[in-house]
Amino acid sequence: MNTLKQLIQYHDLSQQEMKSFVDLMMDEQADVSLKVAHLVALSMKGETSDELSNLSQSLIETTYKERPYLEDSICVCGTGGDHSGSFNISTTASFVVAAAGLKVLKHGNKSITSKTGSIDILSALNIQTTPIKDATEKVNETNLAFLSATETYPIMKTVQPVRKSIPTPTTFNLLGPMIHPYHLDYQVMGVYDETKLKIIAEAIYKLGRKRAIIVHGAGGMDEATLSGDNIIYEVSQDEGIKHYTVNAEEYGLQSAPNESLKGGTPEENKVITLDILTGQDHGPKRDVVVLNAALALYAGQKVDSIKEGITLVESLIDDKHALNILEAVGGKVYDNIG
Repeated sequence: MNTLKQLIQYHDLSQQEMKSFVDLMMDEQADVSLKVAHLVALSMKGETSDELSNLSQSLIETTYKERPYLEDSICVCGTGGDHSGSFNISTTASFVVAAAGLKVLKHGNKSITSKTGSIDILSALNIQTTPIKDATEKVNETNLAFLSATETYPIMKTVQPVRKSIPTPTTFNLLGPMIHPYHLDYQVMGVYDETKLKIIAEAIYKLGRKRAIIVHGAGGMDEATLSGDNIIYEVSQDEGIKHYTVNAEEYGLQSAPNESLKGGTPEENKVITLDILTGQDHGPKRDVVVLNAALALYAGQKVDSIKEGITLVESLIDDKHALNILEAVGGKVYDNIG
């Protein structure tokens, strides 16, 4: 039975069939409409955790026979696709996480479903992405490197026309954070679709992360938010998978609606990030960065609890250590310091 027929009949794909699926997606000669049909069929069937981990592994192998490894490496990023229009929360949090001593390899892209993707705000901040061959050196120097998905996986450009022609998020929205070019120790992965949390957690476990936090934000965002209970799946190679909720108010942060986290153009989002890191903003935008960075420090075993993480994050921002990281990777602060 061919792969498309399998998917339409809601049959799960084996590892070999998933490899054929990837071969089709990466075939520049193949008809875009055929690729669209396969991708929509997989997304409609719903992915199993085996399919997701096999798909991730096959995609990684298109480009990396062996991925580089760096101790204490972490990526903080979301799937996108939540259409919330929020500012670049995980990018801002990355400066703080690096200031705590974790090796942050932030894998990002230009915007597909929002106004400003992580690569867009970096241009506004005057920060260059790092080629994969230089990333280990860069991270050892500054604790932070930004990797562009189009540079780490040039082959993925063959999928862009397919993704752009499907108005809704697809399986590929889930994969961005999962196909990181490094063999990561730690990860925080935000997921817009609550129904996918469990299978993503299982797939991340199978992909070998030492510890990871998979989060679905209150109000349907792909980051932890301040508006209610954030759903967490905590993945650990030692302890398996745990499931719980985190509410910002329980940690002394003010509750705030998701609308208060709205961003805009790359230039506007740059100002938001700088206002937080220079200590000018003490409102919900700062609080949401504090919460997400704290989750990352907990995932990365820098702290023993989320509460301890929040205390550490606040001091890293207040003492300008996170701002120092931004400047160390080439960011221009201009006159944002009051």
